[in-house]
Amino acid sequence: MSDQKARHDLPPLPQGFTLPFFYGTFTNIGFDYLLDDADEHQAVKALLREDAAGQYLSPAVFEGSVCLSFNYQLYFAQFGSGTGVTQEIELNVVAHPTAEAHRVPRLTYTQYAHGEDQTRTLGFCRIHVACDSDIAIKAGVELFNEPKHKAGFRHTLPVPNATTVDPKAVDQWKVVCGKYGTAAADGSFTPANTYFSFEADLSGLTSQPVSAAPFTEYGSRHVHKDEASLHFRPLAAPLNVFSPYAWYDLRDGEEPLELALGQADPQGRSKALLDLIVDKSPVGAWVYQSPPVAAQNRPYWVRKA
Repeated sequence: MSDQKARHDLPPLPQGFTLPFFYGTFTNIGFDYLLDDADEHQAVKALLREDAAGQYLSPAVFEGSVCLSFNYQLYFAQFGSGTGVTQEIELNVVAHPTAEAHRVPRLTYTQYAHGEDQTRTLGFCRIHVACDSDIAIKAGVELFNEPKHKAGFRHTLPVPNATTVDPKAVDQWKVVCGKYGTAAADGSFTPANTYFSFEADLSGLTSQPVSAAPFTEYGSRHVHKDEASLHFRPLAAPLNVFSPYAWYDLRDGEEPLELALGQADPQGRSKALLDLIVDKSPVGAWVYQSPPVAAQNRPYWVRKA
């Protein structure tokens, strides 16, 4: 295959995988952080340099600030002969291809959060992904070379089946990420087995609908440059969510999030990113929850005669 043809071909799909992958349901909450300090900017650039895809990327800059982001995902998928429920947390740098810098629009953070980058060159470079599903880990690694690690989760989410029992649960989120297989019978993790956790209360805050998706997610693939060498080639893939997100502007003194580090030895490069944001306040939050598609209602009495 000629170099010219290879440049225009799509990355091949590894055996056993097909795309697109359709989500049956999707719950997603994320938080964005802006970093202004020059040393922090250098630390973010270092995170990218150490990543197979990130070495070809540059941090997004919003009015002089770079942006880090993390998000939690809970999703369900149907397969021809089974089902899957998966949880993940992604730790990301918002970035763009260095070679495409001339195409990146000059945006404020608010414009970015509203999805106004129509080039979709601004996207996520995943520095660390914690995941509880072996098949999702395998897919992420083989398709996108994600830095994906096995972890366990305990969550408390504001889903309809919770809020009908406890109205106070509306917009309250709590997720603990810990060592896989170490949770107690009630699902809890000890501090020694906890990697990190977050707790957010968005109740009483006003959200705006935003067209944030599709999200561009950057990855890489092993490719042979010649018989004697092996290198990574960067790639990008869109994650499309078919409804608006709810975005919360948190720059008016609201501090609804508590992010905490646990005592377990950190996985991968998670600590390098978390150390940059753990003592900071997020500037924005974004939420999507799939709407219910059916409901079993309570019974009523039927006359016997």
